[in-house]
Amino acid sequence: MTADRRAFGKDRLERRPDGLFVLTCPLSKGWTARTKKAQTVAEHPGTAVNWQEELYEIIEALPLPEGGVRYTLAPWEARHAIRVIERYDGPTEEARAREHQDRLARVRKRRLSILFAPILGHLPGGVQERMESEFGAPARAMTLVSALPLLVIGVISLLAFLAKAYGGLLMPAGADRGATEELFRGWPIVPFPLALYLALESGARCAVAYGQVRPMGSLLGVLLYEIWAILRGRRRPERPPAQLTADPAAEHALEDRFRMLEALLALLTPEEQELLERRFGFDPLKWGRVTVIALLAIGGLNLLASVANFVGGAETFGDVLWLLAGGYLFLEQLSRRRRLAQGHPAGSILGALVRPLAGSLLASKGRRS
Repeated sequence: MTADRRAFGKDRLERRPDGLFVLTCPLSKGWTARTKKAQTVAEHPGTAVNWQEELYEIIEALPLPEGGVRYTLAPWEARHAIRVIERYDGPTEEARAREHQDRLARVRKRRLSILFAPILGHLPGGVQERMESEFGAPARAMTLVSALPLLVIGVISLLAFLAKAYGGLLMPAGADRGATEELFRGWPIVPFPLALYLALESGARCAVAYGQVRPMGSLLGVLLYEIWAILRGRRRPERPPAQLTADPAAEHALEDRFRMLEALLALLTPEEQELLERRFGFDPLKWGRVTVIALLAIGGLNLLASVANFVGGAETFGDVLWLLAGGYLFLEQLSRRRRLAQGHPAGSILGALVRPLAGSLLASKGRRS
């Protein structure tokens, strides 16, 4: 043993009068101390450490109140068998420090993901899953935390709309027709179309997160994320469609987009739905029936609300528009329902709004596994 030992990184070194070395380390290295022989316990040597080409044993590892560990090292005794040797040198300590910083960064990112869960939960499901894999972000919880408040706002706004549209009509003459508005005073009430959208989308996201145990982003979150990716230049260069599924990241992105838009894809033309059925396993009849029911409810409610306002003498120009739109949607769904009952896909005029979002699905040659 020589006296020219030196410490690495932020460790401090002392040499005791009895020839032992003491390393005071701000971070634990995971080294274990010698186990002394007792009546029921056999003696076990501490961690073997290769320190500047000399072999030492950890005979004591004392945690410090302010953090860190104080290790006492003695020359290795030949009577002990060596199972694993740890190195103590510059490169090893640099790698240990980097690993510690990476671990701290993951902890910080996880805490931030929890803090901003109401916003991050709107990101695409695949992005949330990567965050969970990389630094432990609670992906499913982020989806639920971001969707539940919007679901509540959507449902309350729908109730307020129904109370305003039909509540006054059911009251006796001379009753205070402003009483229904007082019930919802102070609540965040949004316009009917937005309320219906929030209720349907947020309800679906909560159902997927709770029932299928996976995260799901919102339509707005997916769009904003893709715009951000384009602005940051992170989009992959375009390649022939046949090569898209060779890239796991591209395939995952297509799968995520398909899951996000699956219900809305039933609004596309029958030819486009059949194409998606071949490529992604889309079920046009199942989702067609779902959208028919949803749009029948939307069109019917709009139709009834507009008629109620006309009967109550409170009609506006907007009520005329809603009457026409609601009537068209209602009649269109009846026609779609007949076609679906015959076993054929049925599109909607609203497919024009979905088609730009489904462009990559219609262009890709990928298939779901």
